[in-house]
Amino acid sequence: MTTTALLAAQAAIHASIQARAIELGYDRAKVEPIYDGVVDAAGYLAAKPKVLWILKEPYDDFDEDGNPQGGGWTMFKDPAPGKTLAQSVNANAALRNVAYASAAILNGVESYSELPWITDKPLMYENALRRVAYCNVGKMPGRTTTSTARLQKIVGEWKDILFRQIDLYAPDVIIVCGTDTLQALAGDMGLELAKPVRTVKRGGAVVDIHEWRGKRLLWAPHPAARIPPGEWVDAVVAAAGGGA
Repeated sequence: MTTTALLAAQAAIHASIQARAIELGYDRAKVEPIYDGVVDAAGYLAAKPKVLWILKEPYDDFDEDGNPQGGGWTMFKDPAPGKTLAQSVNANAALRNVAYASAAILNGVESYSELPWITDKPLMYENALRRVAYCNVGKMPGRTTTSTARLQKIVGEWKDILFRQIDLYAPDVIIVCGTDTLQALAGDMGLELAKPVRTVKRGGAVVDIHEWRGKRLLWAPHPAARIPPGEWVDAVVAAAGGGA
C-alpha cells in the first residue's frame, strides 16, 4: 500500500467515526471524537515490524458535573496546548510506557535499561509514536477509567470500525492492553485466550502471545497497571520480538 492510499483510507475511517458519533447522539457542541490511527504513514509502512496498539478509550476534559467533553483532535498529532508531544506523553503514565516500548521495538532495543529518558531524547519518542498505529476501542472522550459495562457498550458501538482499522493498517504485531480489553474482543476475533502460543514474564508483567490471522497478537497488562515500568516494557518488547 502507498502512503497516499493509506492516508485516504484513514480519512474515510475518520469520516465514519464522525458519522457514528452523530448517529449515537453525541452533542457536537460539547464533545467530538478523538481520532486515532497513524500520524506518519510513510514511517509506519516502512517500520519493521509494523506495530498496532489497541487500548480502551481516550479521555480529554470534563465539565463542571464531571461529564466527559472535548475531543476533536488526533492522537500523537495534536499535543496538549503549550506542550510538545513528548511533554504531553511524559505526563501520562500509560502513554509514557507505550512510548518507551514503541521506541524499543522500532529501534531494536531489548531492554528498558538501555533506553534514554523521554526528556533526554524527546524526538526519538515522538518519532516512534508517530510511526506506530494506535487505536482505542471507543472513539469518544471517556473517563480516566473504564468499567466492564462501559467497555462492553463501546465494543458494541465501535468494533466494526476498529476491525476496519486493523485490516487497513495490516500490522505485524498487535498489542492489546488491559485484561478486560481483549476479553471483550475475543469472541468477535475467534480467539481462545486460554491457549496462548507462548507467555513472556518479566517480574510482575505477564504477556500472552497469540497468533491471529497470521499476525502476532500480544495480550498485555494495561500500561497504567501497577507494574514497574521496566518490567512492563521489557515484557512487551520481548513478546513483540519473540523472546521467551
